[in-house]
Amino acid sequence: MKSLLLTTLIIFSDQLSKFLIKSYLLKYQSIEIIGNFLKFTYIENRGIAFGIDTSNYHVYITILTIISILIIIYYYFYLSSQNKFEWLPLIFIISGAIGNAIDRVFVLIPGSGYEGVIDFIDIGFWNFRWYIFNIADTSVTIGIILYLILQYKRSKSKNA
Repeated sequence: MKSLLLTTLIIFSDQLSKFLIKSYLLKYQSIEIIGNFLKFTYIENRGIAFGIDTSNYHVYITILTIISILIIIYYYFYLSSQNKFEWLPLIFIISGAIGNAIDRVFVLIPGSGYEGVIDFIDIGFWNFRWYIFNIADTSVTIGIILYLILQYKRSKSKNA
């Protein structure tokens, strides 16, 4: 139950934030949130992580994304019966993947107004900026970091 609640919260937050950005900012428009450090800059990423262009293969990337989500969901249900701690990182990964997959599906719908995954969180100092990302990307990153920490602790306890 708590995993469904967390999944819903992450996906809802991701989609609501993207809706608000798309509704109130023009593409490539930036607004400063915390000075120059944190800006919201509206872009639509036609590629994958770090802006790697895959626009010619969008249908395949979308299908691969959905298949990957299904595999991770299967892995989640498999692990949840065996390990009480690994559910949390997998929920973060699944939720973020679903959030971005929703955008990818919208791109395939003519007239949806989507040209790519909506990204808007823009962090950096002066002219040094990180790649622009979204809440779904953050969720996947948090999930991967938590998963790696759990695996590290597990391997350390086995070797002790």
